[in-house]
Amino acid sequence: MENHGDPRDRDGESGTEHEEYEFLQETLKDEKKRGRIGKSTIIKCAALGLVFGMAASLGFFALKPWAEDLMLGDPDEITIPEEEEDEGNTATAEEEQSLVVSMDHYREMSAALTEIADKAKYSMARISVAADDTVDAENITGADETDAAGTDSVTGVIIADNGQEYLVFGSNRVCQGEEAVEVTFADGRSYEAGVKQSDGTLGYAVYAVHKSSLAASTAEKIQVATLGRTGTAEQGNTVIAMGDPFGYGDSIGYGVIASSGTEKNRTDGEYQVIGTDISGTSDGTGALFNVNGEVVGMIDAAARDEDMATVTAYGISDLKAMIECLSNGETVPYLGITGVSVTEEIASDQGIPRGVYVQKVEADSPAMEAGIQSGDVITEVAKTAVTTLSAYHTVLMKQKTGDSIRVKGMRKGTDGYVDVQYNVTVGSFR
Repeated sequence: MENHGDPRDRDGESGTEHEEYEFLQETLKDEKKRGRIGKSTIIKCAALGLVFGMAASLGFFALKPWAEDLMLGDPDEITIPEEEEDEGNTATAEEEQSLVVSMDHYREMSAALTEIADKAKYSMARISVAADDTVDAENITGADETDAAGTDSVTGVIIADNGQEYLVFGSNRVCQGEEAVEVTFADGRSYEAGVKQSDGTLGYAVYAVHKSSLAASTAEKIQVATLGRTGTAEQGNTVIAMGDPFGYGDSIGYGVIASSGTEKNRTDGEYQVIGTDISGTSDGTGALFNVNGEVVGMIDAAARDEDMATVTAYGISDLKAMIECLSNGETVPYLGITGVSVTEEIASDQGIPRGVYVQKVEADSPAMEAGIQSGDVITEVAKTAVTTLSAYHTVLMKQKTGDSIRVKGMRKGTDGYVDVQYNVTVGSFR
């Protein structure tokens, strides 16, 4: 008989085999699980490492300056090498070459200045008493230039185009009488002009030429000047004097600014003066241009001292408020005092209140009519405190002729300075 054996024995063997298989399965499962756990751990470690690295970097950069200061100490002292003295005056080929280059630079600079002057001349115009038969006619070729630019002629600057007229700013000495006035432009043609408005404080006027009266050849060449800033005109800067600074018309001079910090006290204001090293006549007029082709000053003999024989100009910045008034046909506001600023030093040393010390009051002026006297100190104009002559002038230029304003000040009495005030009607001086 076939012996099948005990089924329990087979079951036992089968069970053993099954148990062995399950062990193998568990082992394989554990291996897979450990694989997954290993990758996850690596990713977490990498992320933590990245965060730590970033934190360390930030900490390093934050502490770097402190660490450098701690470890490096004070910075080294910087020493500039002393310049070497020239060993002699013996000329060398290198020095000769340098001299040639310098001459080339001079020629280039001269050519550049000439080009600036050539452009600037189209913003200049000569103003004169009209001759009987030269209005709207060609200028007579070969006429004596000294006569053309004498006491009956001044040179001004074309400062605006109001759409109907070209406006020329210049001295008012040619419009004192009843004679007709003409303006001659850079192309040599002369045209009848009117006086837009005149002012007697500094002696300037704005003249107007109707655009409709101009020939096309004249109109196409006219250039309205660019008004610069006096503050840019510094000592040593190159300037071009144009007009008739030497006593004859259409003349040009080149030089440098010798002084720019001087101020002249005039009626109701102070004006910066630009002095040059360019020789000039006592009655010269015209304008000073900088190397950008901008007007920085108006040549005026009244701006210079009596013993000076050089071209001197009023700084253009101090004239702009006047130019605006005259260009619009308005009179320049006028009170009629000449004064000086009381600085802190003067106030402390002499016991004078801060403000504008009145040195002189013009006869028949609004200031005199209101009762302002020499020795008064003006401290307020039209509800605005003033401590300098410049501030006084600025406030005054904002008023209109005919305005009634209150001026406050202080007057010295037996017991010291006392408050005073005046009601002043703003006038004009032509």
